[in-house]
Amino acid sequence: MNGQLTPDQRSRLIELVGEDILQEDSSAVERSFGDFQQGMAVLRADFDPQRLRATPGGDAND
Repeated sequence: MNGQLTPDQRSRLIELVGEDILQEDSSAVERSFGDFQQGMAVLRADFDPQRLRATPGGDAND
């Protein structure tokens, strides 16, 4: 074997590697979205509108 791929082998390899990359990208997006949701939940839990109103000039629209 000389280490060269046939055009069919090369095409199939590109197809398989592309599928792996798509799966990894999809997993990364899902993890990022999960991290985002967790962060938003923490922000919501920490949010205190009374504290905003108590500060001088504080308003929910600021």
